[in-house]
Amino acid sequence: MANISHDLRTPLTSLLGYLETLTLKDEWLTAEERRQYLTIALRQGNKVRHLSQQLFELARLEHGGIKPQRERFAMGELISDVAQKFELTARTREVNLHIDVPGPLPLINADVSMIERVVTNLLDNAMRHTPVGGEIRLAVWQENQQLQVEVADNGAGVDAALRDDLFQRPSALSTQASREDRGGLGLLIVKRMLELHGGDIRLVESVSGARFRFFVPL
Repeated sequence: MANISHDLRTPLTSLLGYLETLTLKDEWLTAEERRQYLTIALRQGNKVRHLSQQLFELARLEHGGIKPQRERFAMGELISDVAQKFELTARTREVNLHIDVPGPLPLINADVSMIERVVTNLLDNAMRHTPVGGEIRLAVWQENQQLQVEVADNGAGVDAALRDDLFQRPSALSTQASREDRGGLGLLIVKRMLELHGGDIRLVESVSGARFRFFVPL
């Protein structure tokens, strides 16, 4: 809780500081300085809002406030739909986005919105960490009574110091930058959503880049 309070306090203190400066020194500030201060204050305010939303969602996931609304759907179609949302960003950054969906797969009984959130989060992380001209691979396949989904990129990969705690609550020793580097609380939220379905997620060893793989039981 202390770590989370610190994460909220840092941008909130910055936000209040810039607003206080605007209030006390308004008549001495130029129009450009006012604009810069307001821009920074808005950015910090958005950080506080985003983190607050994540904390609230995580609390609901961990204390039974959210239950999967299950229905049968095709995982391959969902993956293709999510990938389509990233096509413009991929083209702009000259990133090759490969989608590997084999022939007919069994329908899955899960919460569509939750699984979409999981795939979107992983693909967004991959896009942010893939260099211009890089590659991202999104694949799905059946393995026994599970559907496996993998999102792999050829970016810088995940720092060795972060791997053990990647799906855990932030530690007191981790820095703000390291916590945000691979998605902050987003990966923990993803893990909790999958656990509600009897699934899980892990970071797969890779020579280069990062490979996140999750499964959902059929």
